[in-house]
Formats: sequence, C-alpha cells, structure tokens
Amino acid sequence: MLSSPTSLNLISLNLHEYNIAGLEAVLQDPSPVVLTHSYPEPKWTVAIPQSAKFPLKPSQYAQICAQSEDIVQQLHASTSHGHFRISPSSSERTATGFLDVQEAHDQGLLPSPTSEEGQLGAEPVGVQEAVRAHKNIQAQAYGRPMESDVCERSLIFTMETADAGLGKTLLGLWMAFGLAREEGRAFFIDDSNWAYGEYRTFFEPPPMPSCRPPPVTQRLPCPRQTRHLVISTTTYQWVFGDLIESLSHDRRLHNQINRQHRAFSLARVGHDALFRLADADAEYLSGRLSDLQTTLSQGGLSIGIHVRRGDRHPWERQYSDSYIPHSTYSSTAQALITDAMASVNNTGPIAATPKTHEPQAKILLASDDPETHLTPEFSSTTERAQSQILLASKATLDAALPDPGPQAPKPDQDPAFIKFVEPNVGWEGGFFASIFWGLGNAAEGRAAARGLREERPTHAPNEESLRLREYVGRAYLLDLKVLGSTSSVVCGVSSFGCRILGVMKGWDEIEKGGWNNVDGGYTGWVGLVEDD
Repeated sequence: MLSSPTSLNLISLNLHEYNIAGLEAVLQDPSPVVLTHSYPEPKWTVAIPQSAKFPLKPSQYAQICAQSEDIVQQLHASTSHGHFRISPSSSERTATGFLDVQEAHDQGLLPSPTSEEGQLGAEPVGVQEAVRAHKNIQAQAYGRPMESDVCERSLIFTMETADAGLGKTLLGLWMAFGLAREEGRAFFIDDSNWAYGEYRTFFEPPPMPSCRPPPVTQRLPCPRQTRHLVISTTTYQWVFGDLIESLSHDRRLHNQINRQHRAFSLARVGHDALFRLADADAEYLSGRLSDLQTTLSQGGLSIGIHVRRGDRHPWERQYSDSYIPHSTYSSTAQALITDAMASVNNTGPIAATPKTHEPQAKILLASDDPETHLTPEFSSTTERAQSQILLASKATLDAALPDPGPQAPKPDQDPAFIKFVEPNVGWEGGFFASIFWGLGNAAEGRAAARGLREERPTHAPNEESLRLREYVGRAYLLDLKVLGSTSSVVCGVSSFGCRILGVMKGWDEIEKGGWNNVDGGYTGWVGLVEDD
C-alpha cells in the first residue's frame, strides 16, 4: 500500500492494482509516501517523479522535510518504539521506518529510472546537465566530463535561496562540505538558480569527486541518513539539527559551547577547502594582503572592523530596532591598540615608532553602508578594507551620473507617453533585500519591498541585474578576505559576516581575543541560529 503524508489513510494505492510504471502518473509532485506493502510495519520514503527538474524550489524541499517529519511522528505513534525526530543530534541519525529510494527501486516499490536521462539524472539545469555538458563548475577545472560510476553516497548543496544576502548561504555551504567530508559523501554544488550568478565567478572550482551525481529521483532533502542528500538554506533545521542555536539558551551551559564548537569545526573544514577567490579578485587580494603583511612584519598591528547596517539589526535588546553605535566599534578597536601599547616596553609582538612610542597600527573598515566611512568615528582613523569594488551612495552616483529628473515633453510629444527614468538608488543605510533585488530591475525591487517577489521568477535576471549582483557579491567577499587577515577583528555576531570572520580567524584565535563581538545580545561565536 502507498499513502500520502497528510494522513496515513487519506490516499491508499494497492501496488497489485497499479503497475509500478503507472505510479509515476499518480505521483505528480515530489512528496514523502508511506509504503505498507510486504512489511510487518509501515515504511516510508520520498518519491520524486522522473520528470521533476533539478533543483526543486527551496520551498518544496522545506515542504518535503516538514511532511516527512509528520510521517515519522505518525509512524512513531502507531508503533511502540522508534525515534520521532528527523533532525538528528550527533547520536541520533536515523528516522523511523525510512527506506532509501534505491532500495525502494530495487524492491519494485517505486518506479526505477527507465531512460538514460532518468538513470543519469540529466535535466536542462542543475548539476548533472552541467557535468555532462562540460560546464559543471567542478568538471570544467579538469576539462572533461565525469565518466565514472554513480556515487555510493553524495551531498549536493544548492545555492538557490530566497535570501538576498550571501552570508547565510556561504556559512551553510561550508558546513555542508564539512558534513560531507565527515560522512564520506561526494560533494557537489548546484548554482543553476543562484541569484548571484555562477559559482566560478566568485570562487575557484571546488574539489572534484571521482563519481557521478545520482539520478534526480534519488536526490532527497531529508532525512539526513539518505544516501544522496540535497541541502538548501530552507532545510538547515532538518540537516544540521541541534547544531542550530537558540538565542534563549544559556551560553554558559557546557553542551551549548560544545555544540557551537562542532558547528564551527564543520564550517572551518569547508572554509579551508572552498574559500579561494576566482582569478578576477585573487590578484588584487594578493597585493592588498602583501601591504598588510608589511605592517605585521615590522611588528605592527592591524585591526579589522566590520559594520553591518541595513536590514540586519543587532540582537542586543537596546539596539534591536536600530544599530550598534559606531563609537562601540571604534572604542573596542582603540582598546585593542591600547593593550598593544602596554606591551611596547616589553619584548612583545608590537613595534613602536621612534617618535611617538606608539605601535604601528592600521584600522581597516568594511561596511554595507558606504557613508559609514565618512562618520566622525572612522573618517580620520580608518582606511577601507579594499578598494577594488566599492558600494556607492546615491550622492556618489548622482555626481558621476546626474539624475535627469522629470523630463518636459517635446512640442510634438504626447505627455502621456513621457519616458520615466528611474532615479539613482545608492546603498546609504546599508544592504536591504529590496535594493538588491531591484538592481537593474526596479520593478522586482518594488515587488520585494511589498513582499510580493516570486520565489523563482519566470524570467532569469537580465544581464545588467546579474552584473550588478556580481559586483555586490565580489565586494562582500573581498572585504571578508581582507578583514580576516588582520591581527584582530571587531564586529557584531548578529551579522553573518561577523560569524564568517570568526571561522576565518580560527577557534584558537577567537579564544585569544583575535575576534571581538560587540553585539551584547550574545556572547561568543555562533553559527546558524533559529529564525535567522
């Protein structure tokens, strides 16, 4: 018997009455199903039609996992044993009654791929098509398609997300890679619907697996134990389980600290393997870091400050509707310099200049708000982390490309058909999702501001939108790369950029004071957070 996830008795199909091939017509949408045929106790799996295009929408992956959790709870209630959670802790990695798709195929409980495309998982977009067409971000580095067998176990991270920001995706990508390495899974990245464009625009190709991705029907978002796992930003809670932090927890609890240490360790593995910028920015970065190294080699000190504004607000209650004051960042940085000065007369790592007897110190600033650099707290004491790509304010844009404003109709022109020219929009105030989605497409930005943006718009981003989004992403990554190379970092942990900087610095450096959080709503480093 086969039934739907909503109720074990809502839809019931006798497998003797329907031939297996006919089930493909019944299962039109990806969904978990309960299998009661030939088993003393019900089992369940996830049925994805061969006609489905990979990747599914992020919301579909989340729906499958939520429905799967309902199934597990119902099966748990109908039996006298078993676990009911599919978001596993480190010691609980199984879901009650789950039957892997390959086993369901082998036992004739689900239709097996019949065509070469179905077996290989080829589709117009996604990992497999790109691999076979020599366009996969991994295969291209080797200049050959993947001709080996299907992987025994794999993990595919899909970059598509409804989030305009890059940080949550980047942190989850690193943790996913660490998880794949820990569980012995081949690791693949799908960038086919990523809002920022192609992965290789920003990064070097990731390590190349020696096997092929599985058929589309076997790529499941949950449970964690499935042979071929797909991770999306919408499925973090089911994949990473208790590694996701709650701000209501007491940070002093030993298990809380251990949990974050494990999340950090996974992210660090991914960082070490994947965070290598593409050639377009790697050359500039090398020169910029060389300048910093000169300061450090002379015994100096470099401090990085990361200020997040825009639509990301602090966790500290008194600033939760506004932002952490600039003075908090600057005073923390000055305190680090003061501490360094205290060691000048000793044989310490910080060198003093002959005239002032103060340590040579550089304070580098990065912010999503370009006007932060002009504030009294920073204008005379800091320099930009990088100047390769800068976010511009409206004033800067207007100076370079004046706003034409309302245009008077020509003598022979119907006033009703005057061309409307969108005014310049800058980044003053910081990064807002609606501004990002509106880059090169003001209508989409207005839809996003009203909460009406489609999850996966029918039309791909136009060339101008994609070009501007790429600049935003590259600027963000360069800022992180430079700040992460300084002696110490000052930032607010409520921002993903700050958490990423912690991963870059390393756990030992965090404990030694190389990473300094100024958001009083949480103490210490944290990775993924509930409702983040």
